[in-house]
Amino acid sequence: MDAKVLEKKLKEISESIENGKELIQEESILEFQASTKDILKKINKVLEEGRQLRLGIVGEVKAGKSSFLNAMLFEGKDILPKAPTPMTAALTRISYNETPKAKIVFYDFNDWNSICTMARKYNETLQKMYEEYQIKIEQEQQKKFSIENLKNIKNVRKQEDKMKTVNFIMSKKDFERENRENIPMEYRACKEVLDLADSNNINVEAFLGTEKIIQGSLEEEYGYLKQLNEYVGSEGKYTAIVKYTEIQLNHKMLEGIEVIDTPGLNDPILSRSRTTQKFLIECDAVFLLGYCGQFLGADDMEFMMSSLPNEGINKAVLIGSKMDSAILQYPSKNNPSFKVAYLGTKRNCERQAEENINECSITSSNEKLLSQIKASLPPKCISSLAYAASLQMKKGEPLGKYEANMVKNFCRRFPDFPNDADTWLGLSNIVEVKKEVFEETKQQKEKIITERMKHIVSSQIVKFLNLLENISIQAKSNQSDLKKYDCEQLEAKLENLKENLDSVRIVVKNLFEKSAIESQRIIEDMAVDIGLEMSNHLQFEVVTSTKTQHHSSTSGHLWWKTTNEWDEVIRTNTAQLSDIDENIRNYCFSCMKMINANFKNLLKIDSLQNNIKATVIGAFEQSDKEFDENKILIPLENALSRITLPSLEMNLETYENMLDEKLGGIVLNGTVKNEKIPLLKRTQDKILAIMSQDIIKKIKEQGIMIDKNLQTQAALFIDNIVNQLAENQKKLEFMIQDKQASLKKLEEFIDKISQAKQILLELEA
Repeated sequence: MDAKVLEKKLKEISESIENGKELIQEESILEFQASTKDILKKINKVLEEGRQLRLGIVGEVKAGKSSFLNAMLFEGKDILPKAPTPMTAALTRISYNETPKAKIVFYDFNDWNSICTMARKYNETLQKMYEEYQIKIEQEQQKKFSIENLKNIKNVRKQEDKMKTVNFIMSKKDFERENRENIPMEYRACKEVLDLADSNNINVEAFLGTEKIIQGSLEEEYGYLKQLNEYVGSEGKYTAIVKYTEIQLNHKMLEGIEVIDTPGLNDPILSRSRTTQKFLIECDAVFLLGYCGQFLGADDMEFMMSSLPNEGINKAVLIGSKMDSAILQYPSKNNPSFKVAYLGTKRNCERQAEENINECSITSSNEKLLSQIKASLPPKCISSLAYAASLQMKKGEPLGKYEANMVKNFCRRFPDFPNDADTWLGLSNIVEVKKEVFEETKQQKEKIITERMKHIVSSQIVKFLNLLENISIQAKSNQSDLKKYDCEQLEAKLENLKENLDSVRIVVKNLFEKSAIESQRIIEDMAVDIGLEMSNHLQFEVVTSTKTQHHSSTSGHLWWKTTNEWDEVIRTNTAQLSDIDENIRNYCFSCMKMINANFKNLLKIDSLQNNIKATVIGAFEQSDKEFDENKILIPLENALSRITLPSLEMNLETYENMLDEKLGGIVLNGTVKNEKIPLLKRTQDKILAIMSQDIIKKIKEQGIMIDKNLQTQAALFIDNIVNQLAENQKKLEFMIQDKQASLKKLEEFIDKISQAKQILLELEA
C-alpha cells in the first residue's frame, strides 16, 4: 500500500463531502474529517519512525567499533573522532544532513555529582588499599625481625633493616599504577573523567545541563570536524564532560540511515548507560562486535545479554572484528599457509561464538534477543583495515601507516598470500556485511512499515464506513422530508420531537448522575488495586556464587621455616540493575493496562450509552407511521460520542533518573554486590511507592474530570440533541426555497457517499 496514494484518497473523500455541510447536520461530516486527520497523522508517524534505518553498534572495549563504522559508512576514512579512552568516550548518534551539524549534550548537575562522588570513592578505595599494603609489609618485616632476634642479631642491624623496610615500601603513585585494575571500574572511570576535566582547566559548572550546536563545512580550515574534535576527540578540551553527541554529516551512505555508536555496554557512567539503552531500543538492527581471535568470552556475552534492552531490537548481527590480527596470531606450528590460517581462524571464531552463546542461553532470561543472536550465527568475520588497504590499492594511493604494516606482516608470514586489492577486499568481508544489513534489513523494515499501515487502515475502515453510512442516512432522511413536507409540517414535526425529548430529561439526568456516583466508587477501588499491584513487582533475583581461594603463609627462617596452607570459600551475592529497571517498567505498564484498557468497562460506559439510547427512543411512539427513528438516532449518537474518558500516561524517565541519582556509586558494571543489595532493595521499593502515589493521584484527578464530564452531560445532553435537530430544521427550510435544486444536490451527495464507501473497501483490499 503506497502511503501517498492512501493519503491522497482519504483527502479526496474528506474534501468531496465538504459541501454536505449545507445539506445535513454538520457535526457528522466534521467527525468524519477529524477521523481522517487522525488516521493520516498515525500513518505519517509510522512513516516518520520508519524513515530511517536505525543501526546500533555495541561490543567489547577495543573491538574496533570506530574502524568498523568508518569502513561501513565512510569508505575506510577516519571520519569519526576517537575518544582518549573507552571510559571517556561519548555515546554518538550519527545521521545525514546536507549541512554538517552536531548537538553536544553535556552532563547535568546530578550526573556530575554522581561522577564526583565515585571519583572520591576511587581516592578512598586507593587510600585504604595502600594503607593495608603498608601494614602488610610492616607485619612481614616484624616477623623477620622476631626470628632474627632469636639469633641475637644486634640492635644496630635491626635499625638498618627498618630503614631498608621504609625504602622497600612502594610510593603511593607506584602502588596505584600497579593496583589500579583492582579498583572498581566505575570509580576508575569517574576518576579519569574528573582528572581529564581538571587537566583541561574547564569551568565545569558553566556547561552542566546545557547543549552546544556546531555547524560548518568539512572543507573549512577550522571546519566542522575540527570543532567536533574539541568535544569528542582524543585531545578534545571538553571531551570529559560530554554525555552524548548527535552528529549529522553530508555523506551519501548516511541517507536514510541513523547509527548509534555506543561507548560500550559496560559503560561506567550510569546515566550515560541509561541513555545508551534508550537509543538502542529505537534500533532496527544491532551489531554485536567481538575480536575474532577471542570472540565474546562467556563473561562478555553474559554481561551483554543482561545489559541490552529486552524490547525494541528486531535484528542482531554478530561481527567478528580484526580478522587480520587474528590470522596473524594463528599458531605458527608447521608454518601454515594463508588459506589454512584463514580457515582455522574463522572456524575458531565460529566455535567460540556458538559455545559462548549456548552457555549464555542456560542462564539468560532475554529470550527474544538470544534467539535473534542465535539466528545470526555464525559471526561474520571482517577486517576494516583490509578494506581500507583494498580501497587505497584500487585508487593507486600510498598505503596508510597501519595498512602498510599489516601488508608487510602478511607477506612475511604467508609467502603464498596474493597481495592484491581484490584479495584484501575479500578478506575484509565488508561488502557482504553491507549488503545484508543495508539492503536486507531495509527491505524487512519497509515490509514492516507497510504491514503497520495496512493494520492502521484496516482497523479504521469499519469506523469510516459507519460514519459514511450515518451521513448517507441523514441525507436520505432529509431527501425524504424535502419531498413530503412543507415548512409548516416540518415545524410541527420538530415541536413533536422536542416534546418527547423533554419528557425524558429527568430520566436521562438521573442516569448520568448515577453513573457519576458509580465512577467515583470504582476510582477508589482502582486506587486500592494499584497499591496492591506494587507487591507483584518488588522481588528481584539475588544470585549467590562461591569460589574457593587458596592461601599459604610461610614463617620462620632456614630450618625453622614452616608453611601453612588453607582454603577460603568466598560467597558473593549479586543483583542486576536491569531487574530493578524491569520491575519499575512492568509496574507502570501493569497499572496503565489496568486503567486504560479496562476503564471503559469498569465505568460501564457502554451500559450507560445503551440505557440512554433506550430511554430516548422509548419516548417516541414506535407505532406512529410518521416517526423516523433515524431523526433521533443520529443526533443521539453524536451526543453520546461526547461521553469520553481521559487516558492516563506516565513518564518513566522521571523514575529512571531518580533511580540513577540514588544508586550512583553502588552499581558496578550494572551489578550490585553483597552488603549494598539491601540499599538497592530499599531504593527500588521507595521509587515504586512514589510511582504508586503518583498514579493514584493521577487517577483521582481523572475521577474528578470524569465526574465533571458526566455532570455536564446530565445538564446538556437533551439540549445537544434538540440543537442538532433545530440546526437540521433550518437547513431543510432553506432548501425548500429551491426544492428541485436542493433535491438534485442531495442526490449527487448521496452518490458521492456511495463512491467513497467503495474507495474505502478498495483501500482495505
